[in-house]
Amino acid sequence: MIMKMEKNKSLKENAQDQITSTMDDVKSGYKQVEEKTVEAVTQAKDDVVTWVEEGVSNIKESSHQLMDDAKQTYDKTAKAIDKNVKHGLSQYNVKAQEFADKVPGGLGDSVIRYPWVAMTVSLFLGIALGYLLKPTRRA
Repeated sequence: MIMKMEKNKSLKENAQDQITSTMDDVKSGYKQVEEKTVEAVTQAKDDVVTWVEEGVSNIKESSHQLMDDAKQTYDKTAKAIDKNVKHGLSQYNVKAQEFADKVPGGLGDSVIRYPWVAMTVSLFLGIALGYLLKPTRRA
């Protein structure tokens, strides 16, 4: 009987040792899982931050490129318009000078000397023509 008791004690102690060992293993496993989870979450966070930073950088580069393209297009268009306007004005000036040269009695010289008189006369002629050519209203 003493032998059985001793055997039961040793079985009990052996079982307690195994349970303690198993509990230590479980605790160790939980710690490993926790460490790996923290590591995975940290890595995922770092990956997301890197991805966002790269995306923002790409957007900035794209917007700067778009702005540069818009500026270049604006400059080209402005130069083309300026060139066309200058060409049109030079053609107008040539034709106006030809007309002024054809007008008898030195009227072209008078217009050059007194442009405000020429503009006033042109205004009154325009009003008179508008009044004469205006469609009549039916009552």
